[in-house]
Amino acid sequence: MGQSMKYYYDVSGGICTRDSIANYLNTDNVSICQFLHFLDIDDIASYVESSYYADKDWHFRYKISSMIKLIIVKCFRNLSFEKTISTLTKEEAQLLSFEDNNGIMNIPSPATLHHFVKYRLGEAGLDEVMFKIGKKISKTTTIRDAKTDSTPLEASRYDKYADYNPHYNCKMDKAHITMIGTLPIYMTHTRGTAHDSPELKTHIDALVEMGVDIDTYALDGGYDSFRNHADIWYKLNAKPVIAYSSDSKIQYEGTMGRIDHWVNKMWKLGGSIHMKYEEKLRFLYENGRENR
Repeated sequence: MGQSMKYYYDVSGGICTRDSIANYLNTDNVSICQFLHFLDIDDIASYVESSYYADKDWHFRYKISSMIKLIIVKCFRNLSFEKTISTLTKEEAQLLSFEDNNGIMNIPSPATLHHFVKYRLGEAGLDEVMFKIGKKISKTTTIRDAKTDSTPLEASRYDKYADYNPHYNCKMDKAHITMIGTLPIYMTHTRGTAHDSPELKTHIDALVEMGVDIDTYALDGGYDSFRNHADIWYKLNAKPVIAYSSDSKIQYEGTMGRIDHWVNKMWKLGGSIHMKYEEKLRFLYENGRENR
């Protein structure tokens, strides 16, 4: 854990003194720049340099770690490249290490930041870097509660391909964001009218790959499905806490009688009604009944 964090640091200019990442892991109103200041991503920056900068004579005007953190700020605040730069304060730029040794603030232009994302990293590279960041955050925090929610991303009125969502009364896409506590660690996008439930599998698989250790996984009713309940319980060893819709019904196949019925029916595979309850569920999941 200690390799991913700086525990104490004095920031110049009167921003903070003797601060610690522990003050930002478990709070509701986290300063993203303050948090990122304490998150050590030098290993990820080195990976980006060796993997995405083939020209070894490339002149690095900006620290790669600072550029990565600035992209995280952009995504966290859901801003355009121009707004990300124009709204960045001097104190935040200091926290992201854009101040050189002479005390001069050297902040990239919106075009430079856009070039770094679109042409230097590319879509696949950005996804890979963000996954590594999410994994590092998940290993850093001691919070054991996760949640996934979808949020609308309003599309440009000139985007003829975006879906019109009548609920939000706009053309939009969706962002599905998974957080541990208040810290986002994984995000995917879908079309504006896509159902939420099918997207959860991607997030569960990502959390498994990250090796997260959680107790509960909270979701709204849009993600409610028998399969999602089963996957959270089986793959993450966590308790699914999924809000029910007003018209939801008890799944008949989830009653004790039906569970015993299917366990008994699979006796040739080792099923027994004398198994403990959790053993029955695990047995059914591993033998093709995870959807039921």
